Amino acid sequence: MEHEHLQHFLNETPLLDFHNASFYTLNENHRWDKLPDTEKIQQIYEFVRDNIAYQFPKKRIQTASGILADGWGFSLSKSILLMALLRLVHIPCRFHGFLIKKEFLKGIPDDKLYRKIPELLVHGWVEALKDDHWIILEGATLPEKFIQKQLDKIPVKKGEYNGYGLGVHELENLLYRWTGKHTYIQRNAILRDFSVFNNPDDFLSLFGKELKSLRKYYPARRHIRKLNKMMDI
Repeated sequence: MEHEHLQHFLNETPLLDFHNASFYTLNENHRWDKLPDTEKIQQIYEFVRDNIAYQFPKKRIQTASGILADGWGFSLSKSILLMALLRLVHIPCRFHGFLIKKEFLKGIPDDKLYRKIPELLVHGWVEALKDDHWIILEGATLPEKFIQKQLDKIPVKKGEYNGYGLGVHELENLLYRWTGKHTYIQRNAILRDFSVFNNPDDFLSLFGKELKSLRKYYPARRHIRKLNKMMDI
């Protein structure tokens, strides 16, 4: 499938600001643009997964360059950054938006804080085009080190599980490592599917021009610092 027929999956947007100088510097350091497409996807996926900490920013919506500068983000943030980097090296990609049940966080915050978190949280993953197939890259949400730390807290590592940041069908068969196939880490907690969008900007327009209604699907600013401290490994 020729890329010229997929330009809407390669465009820059206000959130996917991959012409920012920081992205060119990052690419110069890693030379992703010189790799075959499969290796581009793998290396960028693993970079975002493991080098961007899993935290909730105080600012709900950030540009890709802002996320890269901060070095942390939740699923939406990491998806925005992942898409920007993929498009920088001409890998077509799209955004898939959801609302996710807060049960995937159970065990990280104490009970008092957990009760104050909204019942549903905004969630999203990236789908990259590889060999004419869309590959789901949800596994980029959680760093491998974070996942291993949470698994140490779970006594029975088998079967369906929601908690400690995970929302998975089979604990014994986690699908977050790159194999060229779909990756997942929180899909078991998904409640509402908004389907796919050319970019996250279009998805977020669902929540209103000024994103005011997104507040009810995101932890309150007064709780974020405490929640992030509990997630910090």
